[in-house]
Amino acid sequence: MTSSRSDGAGSKRRLGKTVPRIHTKPLRELNEDTSLGYEAIEAAKIAGRRLHPWQEWFLIHSLELALGSFSYDEFPKLRFKTVLLLVSRQNGKSFIMSTRLLWRMLMWDGPEVESPLILGAAHKLSAAEEILDLTTMALRRSAARKYIAHKSNVNGNKYLELTNGSRYKCEAASDDGGRGLSVTDLAFDELRQQRDWESWSALTNTTNARYSSQTLAVSNAGTAKSDVLRGLRKQGLDRIADWEKYVESGLMDAETFANQHDTTLALMEWSAPDGCDIWDRDGWAEANPSMGHEDENGIALITEETLASKAALVGKPGEDGVPEYVFRTENLCQWVTADVSAIFGDGFWETQGDPTSEIVKGSQIVASVDVSHNRAMAYLAVAGFRPDGKTHVEVILQRAGTEWVVPYLSEHFHELGAESIVVQGRGAPASALIEHLEAAGIPVTRCEGSDLAAVHGGMFDAVRSGDVFHVGDQDVLNVAAAAAVVKDLGDVQVLNRSKSPVDVAPLVAVEQARWGLSILKTRAGKQTVSSYETRGLVVV
Repeated sequence: MTSSRSDGAGSKRRLGKTVPRIHTKPLRELNEDTSLGYEAIEAAKIAGRRLHPWQEWFLIHSLELALGSFSYDEFPKLRFKTVLLLVSRQNGKSFIMSTRLLWRMLMWDGPEVESPLILGAAHKLSAAEEILDLTTMALRRSAARKYIAHKSNVNGNKYLELTNGSRYKCEAASDDGGRGLSVTDLAFDELRQQRDWESWSALTNTTNARYSSQTLAVSNAGTAKSDVLRGLRKQGLDRIADWEKYVESGLMDAETFANQHDTTLALMEWSAPDGCDIWDRDGWAEANPSMGHEDENGIALITEETLASKAALVGKPGEDGVPEYVFRTENLCQWVTADVSAIFGDGFWETQGDPTSEIVKGSQIVASVDVSHNRAMAYLAVAGFRPDGKTHVEVILQRAGTEWVVPYLSEHFHELGAESIVVQGRGAPASALIEHLEAAGIPVTRCEGSDLAAVHGGMFDAVRSGDVFHVGDQDVLNVAAAAAVVKDLGDVQVLNRSKSPVDVAPLVAVEQARWGLSILKTRAGKQTVSSYETRGLVVV
């Protein structure tokens, strides 16, 4: 529940959430013995920095020690090699990054002869140098200024050196970045700007030869072109899903899990839930952890009033104003972007949402199954005709994994009244289900080859022409429709499961079901009487 405080006028001030909505769980209880974050908080005090609660939380969790390592050891070892921090704009990302780097420079004592070397990187050299300047300014304004040995302000060669030998320099991200350097901390700012993996690979390999080194990557939500950020976030989500599957379910203890799985990547994301309304103030608090918290001057820079003024500028689909995807990306840290928000054209998908839409009794019905790219979730969708002869599509079931699909359909297929189940024939996570469905006696329509282009192309035309409707309030479907990424298949396009920033499998399922129904529509034959009574069946 979002905390609040009195602003002195009798009203309550809503505060940002301390704990991120999505985060990698610690392997053990975190305290002064098992995390160096407490030491980093003390370093922040030495540097005269006032941290918000979420920033203290971040330091404690990102500086978790590996199992078997303790802060009182001669050389403690950090658990994480890579830390990915995602949070909305203007919440103090640069501030906490520079604070975290100050700890390494002021207090770290590793086994190497060399003192710590910090390398700051970003898509532009000037962006990386801003973090360096923040770090330097913090030292100069505090009692720790005596530790500054030298600060170079030469353009293209800015660096900071402390009296203990620690150094901090910057480079622009490139495919030869950091060559010849051996780095203790790599600070990668605005990771959303990285379009390929060459720079990431070159820079992160500079940390290989340093004890307990760490890469700290910071950003807000990315775009369809943010390949590096999207890929790392997906890796983080997959590891969180594995933890939930094995540890939180009780199948393994944390130590066994750590022995069998890589646990060196941390994802810490302060973001609003997918599909939430832009005026959802709890969503604001989840995506803006600094909201309502005061800075050193007693001023709260991010407030509900600030965010409300931004949301008020958002225009409705097709109207003037700030595009909704801009507010969601910048202020809610959601992966809904200009590149993907209008896959059917601005406002068309929303217009086709009808809470009263349903399949008429006696209609032909086609079902479809699709599976998310990481196989974490499977979806069952249906398509049928409405009383007005137009098409209704709906996701009727969503469950984790794929093991449930065949048993469920074996028992309930006839209840659906469906002619067949459409599944992509080859090259998709759901394709492996086909032989098991057929063995269970369930009729399968394979969608493959040139059919793949007809699936999305037909759905696109149907949405644009107003010939297909959905119930309008299914978040799993609306989010997929808003954020899907397409890929070229010759001269046509298909939905891209792996590159989309959200799970587009529910959209694939309804598109395939609509395609299967369109095939039946062209055939002469009797209609199947349906016992379709599935409204509200979605299990999230």
